[in-house]
Amino acid sequence: MNLKELIEIVLIKCPSLIRMEGKKIYKKGVVFDIKSKKIDNSYNIYGKVKDENNSNDYYTHIRINMAKGILEKTKCSCDDFINNASYKKEFLCPHIIATMYKFYDLAVKNLKYKINKQNKGKYIIGNTILNEIIKYNNLKEKLNISIKLNHINNSDLEYYEAHFKIGKGNIMYSINSLDDFIQGRIQEIKVFINNGLVYNSKIHYFSMEDEKIIKFIEEYISINKEILNKQINLKIVDGGKLRILSSALERFLDTINHKTIKFKYEYIDYNSKIIHKDLPLSFTLKEIDGKFSLSTKKQFPIPLTQKGEVYFYNNNLYIPSKIQRELYKPFYKYLKKQGNILFNKDEKTIRELMIILNRICQVITFDEKVKNFVSNLIVPKFYFYKESEQILCRVKLYYAQEYFELIRDVRNKSLSNFIKINLPPTIRENLYINNIVCENFKEEDLNDKIIIRDLEKEEKIVMELGKFKFIKGENSFLFIGEENDLYNFLSKGLKKFKNIGESTFEDSFNSLVLYDLNSIEVHITETSEEWLNLSYNIGNVPKREFKNIFKAFKHNKSFYKTKDNSFIDLEDDGIRNFLSLLDDLSFNGDISGDSIKIHKNRAYYIQNKGEAFIKEKDLLKNISNKIMNINDNYYEVPKNLNATLREYQIAGYKWMKILSNMRFGGILADEMGLGKTIQTISFLLSEKGSKSLIVTPTSLIYNWQDEFQRFAKDLKIGVIHGSKEDRIKVLDNRNEYDVLITTYGTLRNDFDLYKDIIFDFCIIDEGQNIKNPLAQNTDSVKKINSKVRFALTGTPIENNLMELWSIFDFIMPGYLYNEERFQDKFINAGEENIDKLKTLIRPFILRREKKDVLKDLPNKIEKKFLVEMTMRQNIIYKAYMKSIKDKLKNSKEDKIAIFSYLTKLRQLCLDPSLIIDDYKGGSGKFKIAMELIREGVNEGKKILLFSQFTSVLKNISKLLEKEDIEYFYLDGATNASERIKLVNEFNKNCNIKLFLISLKAGGTGLNLTSANLVIHFDPWWNPAIEDQATDRAHRIGQKNLVEVIKLVCKETIEEKIIMLQEDKKELINNIMNNDLKSGNLINTLSKEEILDLFT
Repeated sequence: MNLKELIEIVLIKCPSLIRMEGKKIYKKGVVFDIKSKKIDNSYNIYGKVKDENNSNDYYTHIRINMAKGILEKTKCSCDDFINNASYKKEFLCPHIIATMYKFYDLAVKNLKYKINKQNKGKYIIGNTILNEIIKYNNLKEKLNISIKLNHINNSDLEYYEAHFKIGKGNIMYSINSLDDFIQGRIQEIKVFINNGLVYNSKIHYFSMEDEKIIKFIEEYISINKEILNKQINLKIVDGGKLRILSSALERFLDTINHKTIKFKYEYIDYNSKIIHKDLPLSFTLKEIDGKFSLSTKKQFPIPLTQKGEVYFYNNNLYIPSKIQRELYKPFYKYLKKQGNILFNKDEKTIRELMIILNRICQVITFDEKVKNFVSNLIVPKFYFYKESEQILCRVKLYYAQEYFELIRDVRNKSLSNFIKINLPPTIRENLYINNIVCENFKEEDLNDKIIIRDLEKEEKIVMELGKFKFIKGENSFLFIGEENDLYNFLSKGLKKFKNIGESTFEDSFNSLVLYDLNSIEVHITETSEEWLNLSYNIGNVPKREFKNIFKAFKHNKSFYKTKDNSFIDLEDDGIRNFLSLLDDLSFNGDISGDSIKIHKNRAYYIQNKGEAFIKEKDLLKNISNKIMNINDNYYEVPKNLNATLREYQIAGYKWMKILSNMRFGGILADEMGLGKTIQTISFLLSEKGSKSLIVTPTSLIYNWQDEFQRFAKDLKIGVIHGSKEDRIKVLDNRNEYDVLITTYGTLRNDFDLYKDIIFDFCIIDEGQNIKNPLAQNTDSVKKINSKVRFALTGTPIENNLMELWSIFDFIMPGYLYNEERFQDKFINAGEENIDKLKTLIRPFILRREKKDVLKDLPNKIEKKFLVEMTMRQNIIYKAYMKSIKDKLKNSKEDKIAIFSYLTKLRQLCLDPSLIIDDYKGGSGKFKIAMELIREGVNEGKKILLFSQFTSVLKNISKLLEKEDIEYFYLDGATNASERIKLVNEFNKNCNIKLFLISLKAGGTGLNLTSANLVIHFDPWWNPAIEDQATDRAHRIGQKNLVEVIKLVCKETIEEKIIMLQEDKKELINNIMNNDLKSGNLINTLSKEEILDLFT
């Protein structure tokens, strides 16, 4: 027995009010001198309770039999105990309960009290008492009781036979003699149970729940044994069996509701739970031959007692509520007998039948005819009106062809105000209806005009009115709310009451207007080739109020109250979508009039977001279809193009033609290797006679010139590069050329020469070069005068969304707002506006991936090699890492200093000699890289090896020269013309198997499809850069499977970089799939996030 069980022995017998009062006394801190003493098997607890109101002290005593787990005796010196204890020896007063709570509290806290001199050494609560209780409990062995209950139905008597077993675990023994077991417990002697089990109350005990069962057995035997033997010749106890009359079944089951028992009914055994809930009944109501027919498809519950206190249903024993018992009894009787019950088909019957069925069942299924009948019943009517600026409501309900005002107090009605249900006489007996008991109706009563009202429903209507600040007045309900409450009533309350019943509004009420989606009217007209005008209004609201309406919307107000006391519902989805669209179309987010001038490039967005309220849908649809349905547009590829375009390339060509004809810009964002260059050349060839400028990285300028010469010889190309004299000469003679090509750096230096030039087309290659809005290159490119602009890039976002904004700010300035508003709208606002951004950019980014359009392209196999550092390399790396951690513990170093630490760690992973002079400990990566190179060369593979450190490439070249392995080398110092020569030679020369390439210098613009093995010597923060490098080999023209190997030093900073790469890949892939979100990239990491890289 634990302490909790000890206190429950007392509290379980205590009425809840006495328990609450006792707990209050205990909490007041007026219980003192708690003492306890163990005498034989009993625990005696003593206490003193001080009376707050006078100087009296009450002395308490509690005695608990630990062996039997029962309360033996209580005593208190208060008047309440003295007056009642003679009737009950275990009487409990609040002072006794307070004493027990105090005892329990002290025992749990394991306190040691210092006793004053008079009581010293007598009794204390503390470790000694607790140890005695624990020791006493540990000496006892807990036994369990299991029960099997058999239903016995003799011709002259129905009863239940209970079989009991006791034991522990799965080993249970049938009780041979219940009489012996009970007497043995009372006399505290040993009792033989069965098969060698001997029960001894001194060493065995039962749980509190099982003690309840034993208590029932004791009381049931003592009360009924002699009486039933004489009256009905029923032997109550027969060995280990207890025979229980059906009248006592509910009381018996109450004691075992914590168990699953074996229940035998009609020769079948069931594992049954005791469930104190209403039966889960279901009924079906149909119309048959002009009558309502009530039936049930499920198996009937079986009543196990005459009064229906207990039912056997779904293999379990149910003890339902008194209301369900009484109401279900007559239905059960006649459904069981006849299978169905017929009722008259009239409104009154169906109403009242529903009230009863709702009380007793969970599911009522109607056939179609009954559904139609019920739906046509008259519902409550609400009459809303105004008197002297007060808003009022009258409610009428229709019962038995009469209207009743809801304003009356429905609770104070006599029986004469209710109708008795017109049901068959057999069903009308003993029905509880709306808390009114109608017993033994007489036939003549049915002629009386007595109305029964659905009080529960009426109360709910009153409560609903109260929720919207209507209170009962003298003749109607009166609205007493404030401005916010009035809005709540107009926006939500009126809808609620329309759902409950019928609503009627007098003319006086119509001055209260709530504008919602239905009040919006939007018109859009074409004003020029490039511009549209969007005009709008909300009902009769004057345009001078739109600025304030928009301001309220931006501040997330629920409503706006106009000057004429109408309301605009700013929580209405239609209103919110409308105002949100205006916000999106406004360049600076300021709405002050009733119209907006908008560029046609927003037509797709308007159509997508404003479908519900824009009238002129065809105009928007025509513009949108031209952009989005590329293949529906007929643009023939120039016949003089010296190439055959693939289907997706033709689509890209058409896309550029569509956008240019509409004076829109775009981003051709095909994955690297899909031919963005040839699609652009095709487009410019179709526009021969126009003046175009291509801006490209220096490394690609001659590549572009070469591609034009191969595929579009009819176009005259001017390359603006080299000396300033040569550059000025080309610009001065620009009218002789169809296309001018220059570099970002050259354009920046020559910008003054471009100020007065207007191009038809300006196209930037590797558009990510203008990702930084503050860079001079970016500024000079954006200032070029051009009618149409395109950007080519496989990675429009490398780090964050601002890079996307910068490119859009070039192709269509202002389309994605200014820099500050873009940040507020799409970056600072989190994920909620990302869908808007996706819709805005969707028509103007064309992205295809190789896996989708190049089914014949060989696969790319990517592998990650975890490399062990050499022993010396590992020691140096760990020492440096420890040194960095020590520096960063308490330092306030900025991100630049921290990045320098990261760079040194990365260099140690590659080759410690990069930062340590005279280092001789070797490099694990060099060893693996040379093995891969030797193996690849021997197998005839052509290899690209990329590293972002040119010093690494030079150290590798020294190792190659020692082994006489030929190679090509390219880094940032290699000029553009030399690049072209090296690429062409590598692709042609079968003897040169290896190309060492700086990641940044050679990651773009090279076509190296002769290679089939790519080695990334060191990982870079952004996987897109590595993918671009890989795509030098894995692109159109590749005929072999490409193997990509990334070398990663095990358990180093490089593994952390790989983890960051996964984040970056997710970002870039999501962007390309129009699923934009901000990324956690290295240059957007906080200082704390960067520090995590060192953990």
